Amino acid sequence: MPDKRSIARIGVRAAAVLATVGLAAAILAAAALVPWPEHRVAPPSLVVQPAESRQQRVCPGPLLTLADDAAEATTASSIGSASAVTAVEPDGATVDETPIEAPGNPDADADGTPTTISTEAGDVDAGMLAGAQSQTASTETLAGFAAAACAEALAETWLVAGASDLGRTALVLLANPTAVSATVDVRVIGESGPVEAPSALGIIVPAGTQRVLSLAGLAPNLRSPVVHVTSTGGAVAATIEHSVVLGLAPAGVELTGAAAAPATSQVIPGFRVTQDGGVDPADDHAEGDDFPAVRLFAPGDAPVDVSIGVVPESGSGGSTIDVTLQPGRVSDVPLGSLDAGLYTIRLEGDGEFVTAARATTGIPGELSPDTGEAEASVDLAWSVATMPLLEDAIVAIPRGPSPTLHLANTGEEEATATVTIGGDAREMTVPAGGSVSMQLDADAPTLLAGVGGLYGAVSYAGDGELASFPVQPPGPLDSPIEVFPL
Repeated sequence: MPDKRSIARIGVRAAAVLATVGLAAAILAAAALVPWPEHRVAPPSLVVQPAESRQQRVCPGPLLTLADDAAEATTASSIGSASAVTAVEPDGATVDETPIEAPGNPDADADGTPTTISTEAGDVDAGMLAGAQSQTASTETLAGFAAAACAEALAETWLVAGASDLGRTALVLLANPTAVSATVDVRVIGESGPVEAPSALGIIVPAGTQRVLSLAGLAPNLRSPVVHVTSTGGAVAATIEHSVVLGLAPAGVELTGAAAAPATSQVIPGFRVTQDGGVDPADDHAEGDDFPAVRLFAPGDAPVDVSIGVVPESGSGGSTIDVTLQPGRVSDVPLGSLDAGLYTIRLEGDGEFVTAARATTGIPGELSPDTGEAEASVDLAWSVATMPLLEDAIVAIPRGPSPTLHLANTGEEEATATVTIGGDAREMTVPAGGSVSMQLDADAPTLLAGVGGLYGAVSYAGDGELASFPVQPPGPLDSPIEVFPL
């Protein structure tokens, strides 16, 4: 039996243990209430600023026609030379012009090829280099006026134009201005859905070279194609050439570049209707090219409801058409009976879509005063959706009938733009939700200031001549990147 001294020692030890436990609990409680000092070490990194690259644009080159000889039916030959002009700010900056090889064109030596225009890094700001070209065709298979802007090479392009049904030819022009080969996929979607064309995937476009594809060879008998071009390796400038023959008579030609990327809101400025008339939007079986229409495609997996507003540049009147786009199918929607004039087309959807509008210089059923027979359209034009401009821009104006600048304002406040043509500055007030136009001088560089957020296009119209090209902003500049070493 323990004596009193042992019991005392055990009691002291027990008290000490309890005290220690209590002290530990108090320390833990305090640790929960008092913030611990923080010590963080940022991983080593380096911010890398890419070297400023050259400003560069690609002009598509001369109009092409397929050979009549069945043995060479895939050979696209030029029919003359395009007239190209450049514009740069400051005007003393040097613009280099580099031909792009066109090995498939047997007449390239005589008629020329696509051309790359560029400036040295740092010589001009973004968007301050522009080029454009124009050409009039008058052959047994090709007739009309075509104009196109020289465009940036891109990794992805939507071409919203063309047809490959009877009497219509569409050529996809792929120009690679870079120093490395491009591997290109060309996917075609039509009114019945995507077209299986394995030969259009993995196309090699060598550095500094143009390749030409016949749309009929990839996707025959399409009334309403949309062409989606993607590339890896080198970027390409993609253009579609659309020409029409009705009976034995050529009835128009156009060169059309990239439309604005898929979005829920699209704007087509400067849409020109040359004569009164048109086709009712409810006509699901409207065929041909002889009436104003808008082409739409929703690349997603769900239907897209789109409201199409057709607003005269005069600001009075207008109409609205509501359509539902089926996923994976292209729709051509007639714009109804329109008065001759200039329009802005504004489109709003509950999903993303791409779009462009088609106009011609003829109306179905018009009788020739000489023959008493219905005349064919003698020219056509595609006006693509554009992207909002940066604050400043420059536009090159090639020769053609009545070149006209169009600016559209979708904002809630009016905008005042300064347009300098060959050194002569003029002001344009663009009302909120409205649009205006101004006649331009061919071959005179046109400098735009105060146009941030506006939408721009250039149109041409004359007797049997019609063309349009967008004023697009430059692509995003190279941005600094932060590198974390392993």
